Amino acid sequence: MKKTKQLFLSLLLILSGLGTLQAQECPSNLTEGKLCLPAGFPVEAEPTRYQLNLTEGQTRLSQDVHDLHMLIFWICVLVGIGVFGVMFYSIYHHRKSKGHVAKQFHENTMVEVIWTIIPAVILISMAIPATKTMMEMDDVQDSDMTIKVTGWQWKWEYDYLNTDIHFFSVLDAESEKARKLNSGVDTTAVPHYLLRVDEPVVIPVKKKIRFVFTAKDVIHSWWVPDLGWKKDAIPGFINEAWTSVDKPGIYRGQCTELCGKDHAFMPVVVVAMEQKDYDAWFATKNIPDLSPTVDESHDELMKNGAEVYAKNCATCHMPDGTGIPGAFPALKGSSVVNGDINAQANLVVNGKNAMPAFGKQLQAKDIAEVITYTRNALGNSKGDEIQPKDIAAMLGGGKPASASKTAQSAVASKAEKPLAAAPKASEVKPPKPAASTKPQAEIHSKATKTKEENITDVQFAGDKFYPQKRFTDKPVSEAAAKTSNASSTGSGGKAELAELAKHGESVYASNCQSCHQKDGAGMPPAFPALQGSKIVTGKIDDQISIMLKGKGMMPAFGKTLNAKDFAAVLAYTRNNLGTNATGDFKQPAEIEQLQTAN
Repeated sequence: MKKTKQLFLSLLLILSGLGTLQAQECPSNLTEGKLCLPAGFPVEAEPTRYQLNLTEGQTRLSQDVHDLHMLIFWICVLVGIGVFGVMFYSIYHHRKSKGHVAKQFHENTMVEVIWTIIPAVILISMAIPATKTMMEMDDVQDSDMTIKVTGWQWKWEYDYLNTDIHFFSVLDAESEKARKLNSGVDTTAVPHYLLRVDEPVVIPVKKKIRFVFTAKDVIHSWWVPDLGWKKDAIPGFINEAWTSVDKPGIYRGQCTELCGKDHAFMPVVVVAMEQKDYDAWFATKNIPDLSPTVDESHDELMKNGAEVYAKNCATCHMPDGTGIPGAFPALKGSSVVNGDINAQANLVVNGKNAMPAFGKQLQAKDIAEVITYTRNALGNSKGDEIQPKDIAAMLGGGKPASASKTAQSAVASKAEKPLAAAPKASEVKPPKPAASTKPQAEIHSKATKTKEENITDVQFAGDKFYPQKRFTDKPVSEAAAKTSNASSTGSGGKAELAELAKHGESVYASNCQSCHQKDGAGMPPAFPALQGSKIVTGKIDDQISIMLKGKGMMPAFGKTLNAKDFAAVLAYTRNNLGTNATGDFKQPAEIEQLQTAN
């Protein structure tokens, strides 16, 4: 019934002309990636090369930052002129050739008072406007809408909180093709080379937009010079900033934190539109994607799969599928690619070790196409295929990953929930002004409002907040505890050792393997071995205590793992890691009680 309402509403939008932004043919000079720009939209010129000064930007905040920069600059210039002027004057007029003899003297109270007071006055005169600007930059209150930004290697994920709009943004096809070694493409002829994306961020003008930042793998940094600031995206941590753009335009930036080998190829593009144009874009983004219900021919799967592979897989597995030995396995002749197609689909959807979970990043259509392509190209010739509807079923429904958070949570045990609840399906209106919306409530939405097991809760530490698993610092209600116990122990009420240890292997790979190594050998002396360790093979309560509270460089996993994951990795390390086989384990319900108590 929900999908029927969405489809009916989408058809009405298209017929009324609101949904034609993507459906109609768009002139090539009015596009930014997949986005069709409104007629007469201001398209910026190529950036000036080798600029020396800080850009003034396009927001009041960026202009305040520029004014502060220029103020400090001229103060520094005046100080430099004064200091060096006195120095050069003294050197010239008191030189030895004029008969001057250097005098020996120690301490001069007047001089010491002067060179203490004058710098103090200068620093205070600089600190006052700097503090004012910093406080202005940090004031995210009374925002009209919030966008969550998540950094990935090497792309950006955007969630418009309190809506169903969610998508990934990657380097555009022209720049992607030109950047390849020996591509033969003149990069100076590519418009905005390395500064264009396939899916830009769209915001309305003259609205206060709040951004919250985190990362999924390593530290990234989101920077758009015209907005006047940049923010680090750190795994397990939330940063925030805001902007308000006064006039429509396209504003470009990049990741500015060295985040891996493709760091240079994850640009940021923000498109600011008038409210009516933004509303039209917003409406089209809520049109349901029916592609998972449509079967494609083998040729279509292959053709489209080649494009998906080039865009998402070729960087690691190489264009010809030969991989990078020791880092990324070859797909050519791979036992996975030439084995059971459902097993390969499960790996692509859920990910494993360094392989990301593409069920969170790609649509069902794209996953089906790239799987079919890898099995029938790159030196492989299985002759089989998989359809989008099969992948959609694995994702938990017909909605693709780019449009449905619910589908994502069914894919993997660690899928992240959005930090705020989405509205009802029938609500496709753009976000309301802040008069009726509290931005902090938006981001601090508690996990206890849902019955799903895999939740992102919020831990508070000072003035910052962190996305966490189910465990919270505050005691849960009796009803919530019952729900939590039921979801973490399974339908039978008891999780057997083999079942826990099997799940624990993936938890270990995600949370422990980078320090203690895959086989538990560790990296002495920094990270001790777990294989044969006195802690792991000794009393189980001692190991639980260290895992709960942390020790030294060991983090407190009692606050970052849910009860099921904690119990699972405990069982795995004590019974399946190397030669360890203690035969003991703890139930998730027991772990949850310990987490609550601590």
